[in-house]
Amino acid sequence: MDRIDALQTFIRVMEAGSFTQAADDMGLGQPAISKRIALLEAEFGCRLFVRTTRKVRPTADADRVLKLAKEVVALYQSAGAGPDRVGKPSGTLKMSVPTSFGRHFFAPIFAEYVRRYPGVRLDVSYTEQYADLVESGMELAIRIGVLSSSSLVARRVGTTRRLLVAAPSLLSRHAPPLLPDDLRRLPCITYSRLSQKNQWTFEAETGRHVVDLVPAMTCDDADVMTLAALEGLGAAVLPDWCAAAPLAEGRLVRLLPDHPVPSLPIHVVYPDARWLSWRAQLFRDLLVERADIFALP
Repeated sequence: MDRIDALQTFIRVMEAGSFTQAADDMGLGQPAISKRIALLEAEFGCRLFVRTTRKVRPTADADRVLKLAKEVVALYQSAGAGPDRVGKPSGTLKMSVPTSFGRHFFAPIFAEYVRRYPGVRLDVSYTEQYADLVESGMELAIRIGVLSSSSLVARRVGTTRRLLVAAPSLLSRHAPPLLPDDLRRLPCITYSRLSQKNQWTFEAETGRHVVDLVPAMTCDDADVMTLAALEGLGAAVLPDWCAAAPLAEGRLVRLLPDHPVPSLPIHVVYPDARWLSWRAQLFRDLLVERADIFALP
């Protein structure tokens, strides 16, 4: 096992405050995280974390080691930078971003990146399709949802809430649902890219509830779904960035608030961290730095 990998893992656990979150951020299994931390504890001859079933607490030795670990990793990265990291990053950074999510959030992120690194050109594909990064030549992609098992490395950068909403005009024609099963009698708009596109899942104190639907409309663009919902075509499960403003303005109404729809993770993914270009690493780091932009009130 690479000691640098172990140090990087230790730094991530310290920053995340959780083995589980660090594993999620790094695209690793939790046993791999524990193994790397155990290696460092054996080599340093000290305990780095006190672990309980509910949380992880760093020891005083961990606080001491953190500063040194960051210095060692920074020196290693500098020594292995290669000719493409002399001076400023350059070349073309090719990536894919989900359509609606990209429209709502990425213009300021792109602008900030180009201001910092004017030598890099951006080639961005707005698409809901999961492109093969290796075959397409893309260095990065933003993925929303639970990731399937793959060879890609993933770094979690946020979470999006999803809300069940409908227009007042729809509710004037149909009785508002009181329970998830009532949705079977209500026109609905569903997202076609989900593996179960004609099912909605809800969570409540009584557990998880799955409803099978016969949708009035199926679509693969959340902005189009929002416009259709505003026209009263049907109830829709929308991401918070689409639903927030219409809800605040009274143009949409939230349905079944006691049965929330599960949130979805947001990841930046890339083929292999060892060969990730400097320009791509810098964009990934900017996403982590600006992750608060994805958090809506």
